[in-house]
Amino acid sequence: MKILAVVLLLAVAACTATEPDTPAREAWLMGKLTFRKVESVAPSSKPSSGHPAPQNEADDPAVKAARATRQSTDATTREQALGTLDCGAPDPLAGHDDAAAPLVTCDAGEFKYDLGPVFLDGDRVGKAKASPSEYGTDHVVTVEFDAEGARTWSDFTTANVGNQIAILINGRVLSAPSIQSPITGGTTQITGRFTADEADQLARQLVGR
Repeated sequence: MKILAVVLLLAVAACTATEPDTPAREAWLMGKLTFRKVESVAPSSKPSSGHPAPQNEADDPAVKAARATRQSTDATTREQALGTLDCGAPDPLAGHDDAAAPLVTCDAGEFKYDLGPVFLDGDRVGKAKASPSEYGTDHVVTVEFDAEGARTWSDFTTANVGNQIAILINGRVLSAPSIQSPITGGTTQITGRFTADEADQLARQLVGR
């Protein structure tokens, strides 16, 4: 009986083992993709903690406390939160921000943002493809929205030429490009200093693979 049990355990281990050369999956890339309008930007006085993966539960008191200030509908409250936010500290709001409310958050570099509510999210992505960036050694993800997403993207970029748009995962800004002209083709590129494996993982996640 003991021999049989050992054989069964080895068989299960063999079936569940990671395939050779399979890239490790980054937990922070498993979050929800969202798009928000940038209302204001401020420099961060401390190094960012990068792109955190969710650590808190949605009903954690720390999440509720952060929402009360960093997602307040009162502009003065958010301005104060923007000034005091420590981008190097653990972020209780990672993965738990309210899409319908504004958001004060960080990027993985040197900036903090006051953002408007989510106007578009990853559910509207129809296709996604990873590829090397034309500007360096990093990789990018090109997304193509479905029909509804393309209309939303076109309407928003048409109405906000000259403004910045924030692209986020888990409530942390990946990039915040300026809108130079209306984007009516229904596609955009997501940058974030991705490695080839990270870009591929994000692209696969966005299309449910």
